[in-house]
Amino acid sequence: MRSVLVRSIQERDIEAAADVNFLAFYHVATAHRMAPVVTTPAESRSYVRYLHGFDPAGGIVAEENGDIIGLAWVHPRGPVATIGPIAVAPPAQGRGVGRQLLERAIELAGGGVPQVRLVQESFNESSLGLYLRTGFRVVAPLVELALRAGSTVVLPPPPAVTIRPAVAADRVRLVDRDARAFGAPRPQSIDLYLRRGRAMVAERGASLTGYALAISVPGVAYLGSAAAEDPETVMQLAAPMAAALAADGAAVRTLVPATDRRLVDGFLALGFRVFRACQYMVRGGGTAPPPNYVLMNGDMM
Repeated sequence: MRSVLVRSIQERDIEAAADVNFLAFYHVATAHRMAPVVTTPAESRSYVRYLHGFDPAGGIVAEENGDIIGLAWVHPRGPVATIGPIAVAPPAQGRGVGRQLLERAIELAGGGVPQVRLVQESFNESSLGLYLRTGFRVVAPLVELALRAGSTVVLPPPPAVTIRPAVAADRVRLVDRDARAFGAPRPQSIDLYLRRGRAMVAERGASLTGYALAISVPGVAYLGSAAAEDPETVMQLAAPMAAALAADGAAVRTLVPATDRRLVDGFLALGFRVFRACQYMVRGGGTAPPPNYVLMNGDMM
């Protein structure tokens, strides 16, 4: 039997890698009697195609005897790199394949990068042990919240700031405001949302005081990143976006620091419910997410 080969993902690998991603996340969730975050092979394939189009150099696979048995993705963003997803086919688990993928992803992030981040599902003790053994530490608890497709959202009272859809002319200010929240500029993400997703801004006079982003894959919409000077403005941005996404027939998910009580309460008041608990983990410098910040799908991009 040949050893496991870890290599860059190719176009021909996408479906097989996506099926591994589905099986891995579905298996671990159902084994813990949790709702799976990846619900169908088709959803996983759509997501992996999306990753390959957005960060083509960040995908890696583990191959054994010609079969794809693992998948990982790294998203370098200057001084910050995020990792996710990492998945290993259930029959291949417990053999060190996940560690090989994680170590290669850290290498791809860059030797001098000050911080590598990931989001870990709290119930998954195996992945937690792997990340702790490779130098990650837990810096914040997160809660993933979900809103059913078709839900009616009761909007908060009219804001004291101007809320409007973002346009191309907002790009420079959006990149700057997002960099303050995320910790590094990621203009490619802003370009993606302006081109294919949804983006809203909050203004007070000539100042951009907040923003919210969202993007959809078939059946699911991810709300975030979103940030503002105060939680009320975050919710004024998030509420109409969540309402529009749900009305379009998408289930809406978002990640919020569990310690940010005003944001958690704000989303629960909109009709969101707790989907799962997660942990924000960091290798290198850096601490927890900033106040009044909603993460985008694990802050991966």
